[in-house]
Amino acid sequence: MKPLRVLVVDDEPLARTGLRALVRQDPELECVGECPDGQAAIEAIESLAPPPDLVLLDVQMPEIDGFGVIRAIGPELMPPVIFVTAYEEFALAAFRVHALDYLVKPFTDAAFVAALDRAKRLVRDGQLKQLTDRLTDLVGAVPRQEYLSRITVRVAQRVQIVRVGEIDWIEAADYCAKLHVGSSLHVVRVSLSALERLLDPTSFVRVHRSAIVNLDRIKEIVSDASGDGTVVLSDGTKVRLARSRRSAVDRLLGRAL
Repeated sequence: MKPLRVLVVDDEPLARTGLRALVRQDPELECVGECPDGQAAIEAIESLAPPPDLVLLDVQMPEIDGFGVIRAIGPELMPPVIFVTAYEEFALAAFRVHALDYLVKPFTDAAFVAALDRAKRLVRDGQLKQLTDRLTDLVGAVPRQEYLSRITVRVAQRVQIVRVGEIDWIEAADYCAKLHVGSSLHVVRVSLSALERLLDPTSFVRVHRSAIVNLDRIKEIVSDASGDGTVVLSDGTKVRLARSRRSAVDRLLGRAL
């Protein structure tokens, strides 16, 4: 029997080290990666092939928290999750209601093993639909974190911060996304759909299956005979506008349909 592939996500280095060590003590588990933040977690879940069988997911992380990771991936595509949290009160009540496994920091080795045993049993028994339904209910029950305000771009040994408000438009590139910021171009290993779920829908709009634009950058919209069109940005960039997206763009811009 192949070991279950586990991804560790926590913004605290010591916590990641501890979780990784506990996973490696179990011969039925294999640690396939560790992530220091929500953006890295989204990148890993979308890029790992096959995807992880289980994610140990910290709830409280800057920028993109644990629930943001699930929203970005989509509950229907998110691997089974064991939450690692310092939350109490509302969040723990929500976990109990929706019967999701969680570990409250600091937790004992015995509690960790018990949570993993329950998760392994559910995954081995093929109860993924049940786990998906629980995640969907939980994400809907927990108040949404603020929309993404910064995106981390990793280039070699450097980490660059791109402020979301400075992005002109975003272009799909396989499983990555290209951020067009003035004359600069940055590539992040996050899908366009994941970014769309994390961006403020009153500021950014999907104009095509392969493009999202910043509403503040739109200069004009040019229609063609087919019903499709072109979004012209303030710097002259032209982005294709799909007919199916036209009404959403018009509504956000306050235009008459």
